[in-house]
Amino acid sequence: MAELRQICAQELTVLADRALRGLGCASGGLVLMQGARDWGAHERGYIELPAPEGTLVVPLAYDEREAPYACDGSGHELPDFLLSLADEDDYLACFWAQVTTDSPLCGVGVDLSAAHHFHKRKSGRDLSRLLFTERELSLADLLEDDPLLAYATLFASKEAGFKATAAPLRRWYDTHEEQLLFEVRHFVMEEPGTERGTGRNGAAQAAMDAMGITRIALHHTCVNDMALVVATACVC
Repeated sequence: MAELRQICAQELTVLADRALRGLGCASGGLVLMQGARDWGAHERGYIELPAPEGTLVVPLAYDEREAPYACDGSGHELPDFLLSLADEDDYLACFWAQVTTDSPLCGVGVDLSAAHHFHKRKSGRDLSRLLFTERELSLADLLEDDPLLAYATLFASKEAGFKATAAPLRRWYDTHEEQLLFEVRHFVMEEPGTERGTGRNGAAQAAMDAMGITRIALHHTCVNDMALVVATACVC
């Protein structure tokens, strides 16, 4: 069985610290590992996370949207341990946070997207034109100098924002029968600042209002020609 090898990069620590700052987390982190192509421990029901306090072995389960969550030995979700996974090519990323009772943080998301996916196809169709609004495309130059990496950042931002809703959505269905239907495309990038924000429209906005999510913040860095984006969903 192949083992994952941790990618040690200062920008990952900086990114996690910036994303979780002021959100009432007892602990948390962002881990990027290589070797995912031949490794399947997270699919077998657990993941090992390198952390300053020692390796965390976290049991995993998956909900109906295939979103992973941390659970106890009986398969019940751990409400104070938020977790998101993303894989791309040979890499696996995990963003996690252990929250306190007064924390506004209700969900986390992470996504990886490689720049090479956005090379123009042989058919001549530009993938970026199929995935992004004109407003989003206008932000690309402000995100990264490399346009392909900028498009990867836009794509990963939408995915990470969508993933950050998984935990609050599970809690919603614990007490409600109403269906909340929304898709990745309903998350619209609006702000190109250092702490990048996401706008929401249509079905996504209605769902966020119903769940009480008032803010989804996005932060990104680039590693090995990939965009890595983390998202935090908050209720205030």
